[in-house]
Amino acid sequence: MSANIISAIQNLKMAQEQFEDFCRQFPDTKGEKLFKVYVGKINWMFNDIVTHPFLTDQVRSGIKKEINSDIFAIPAIQEKIALLNPEQREMIEATLDAMIDGEEVKIVDIKHLNDGG
Repeated sequence: MSANIISAIQNLKMAQEQFEDFCRQFPDTKGEKLFKVYVGKINWMFNDIVTHPFLTDQVRSGIKKEINSDIFAIPAIQEKIALLNPEQREMIEATLDAMIDGEEVKIVDIKHLNDGG
């Protein structure tokens, strides 16, 4: 699946979550009424894209997984990566590239190994 499509789904999902949060914070307001309409439109787009015959079953399945994922994990990961030193960021990038390429990645707790565990 294209990174652009994934980003679009993530951005729509984030907007949906933020509109819904506004509605929870400010019930019975004009903003709530307006944003509920936008949430409905985003839901329509999600439903349309996961049922569109133009897309393969595999792509639709990937989009469904993305829609149902924790959308705020990505910004949290980005914030944490920014705290790493340049060498650590390069190592994370190489690890991500390996995972995307389908390689098996194992993380070993060296401290645990050094303790005899």
